[in-house]
Amino acid sequence: MDLSIEMCKLHIMIDLLDRLLGPFARLMVARGVQFPELAERLKAHYVDAAKGMSDGKMTDSRLSILTGLQRRDVARLRALPAPEPRTHHLARLLALWQNEPAFDGRDLPRNGPAPSFEALAKIVRKDIHPRTMLDTLEAAGAVAIDGETQNVRLLQASYQPLSGSEDQLAYLTQNLGDHFDAATDNVLGQDPPHFERAVHYTELTNDHIAALKADYDAAQMALLKRLSARAAEMKKDALKLPAEDRIACFRAGGYFYATQEDET
Repeated sequence: MDLSIEMCKLHIMIDLLDRLLGPFARLMVARGVQFPELAERLKAHYVDAAKGMSDGKMTDSRLSILTGLQRRDVARLRALPAPEPRTHHLARLLALWQNEPAFDGRDLPRNGPAPSFEALAKIVRKDIHPRTMLDTLEAAGAVAIDGETQNVRLLQASYQPLSGSEDQLAYLTQNLGDHFDAATDNVLGQDPPHFERAVHYTELTNDHIAALKADYDAAQMALLKRLSARAAEMKKDALKLPAEDRIACFRAGGYFYATQEDET
C-alpha cells in the first residue's frame, strides 16, 4: 500500500468534511440540535451505509469492523424502526390546482363542492382542515383571497415555505438529501451517472450577480413548470397501471449561490 496515496485521499476527505459540515453545524446549532443527538443519528447512518455496501449477510461483528462502532451500538441501532417519509401536501395541492382539468389554475370559491379550494384541499389531506392550508398558503404569498367574492386566487406556481418554518426544513431535507445522494452515486461510479452540473465565476460585480440570478431564476422556473406539467400527465396514465409497475420517483431542482469572496 502506498502510504502517500492513502494520506492524499484522507486529506481530500477531510477537506470534504470541512466544507459540508460547516454549514450543517451552523444549522444544527441554530435549531438547537446538540452534538450528542447528531452523533447518535450519524452512528445509525454509518450502520445503514455499511449494510447497503455488502451483498452478503452482515453480522453485528462485521458491521462493527466496517464502521468502527461497538457491537452493542450496532445491535441497538439495527433494531430501530425506519423513519416515516414526510409528504409535502401544500406543494401537491398547488400542483393539482394547476394540472387537474377540474381546477386548471383558475380562481376558486373558498368553500363548497368542487371546483373549490375546500374540495381541492380535501383531495390532498382529509385530516387537515382546509382553512389551515389556506392560511398557510396565504401567509407564504402563494394565494390571495378576494375580499368581496371570497374567491381564492393562485399567485405562485410552487409553494415557497416561510423562512425557518418546519415546511422549509422539510424541503431542505429532501432537496439537499437527494442532491447529495446523486453526487455520492456519481463519486462511487454509478452508471449511468446522474446529471449534476454547475457554473462558477469569480471577480464579478454585485450588479452582474443580480442580472445572472434573474436570468437563472426565470429559466429554472420555466423548466420546473414544464417538467411538473409533463409529470402530472404521465402520472394520470401511470395510475391506470398495476401498483407494482409504479415504483419510480424523481426530484429535479436547482440553486444559485453567490458570495462576496472566492470560496474555491
